Amino acid sequence: MGVYNSIKEQLPKQFSIFQLIDILRVDAQEVRKVRNLLKQFHIQGFIKRLSKNMYEKI
Repeated sequence: MGVYNSIKEQLPKQFSIFQLIDILRVDAQEVRKVRNLLKQFHIQGFIKRLSKNMYEKI
């Protein structure tokens, strides 16, 4: 989980997908990749989903 480890200190305890996109400097064409990464982090138990666009670090 290198991507997660490299950005986890930059994210607040609760963060939105939009904050993550900003930290990663993702352009509009790569938003789907970010959403897929968040899904994988959620499945692996690194983050908890609070709502459609909001997550919490575990």
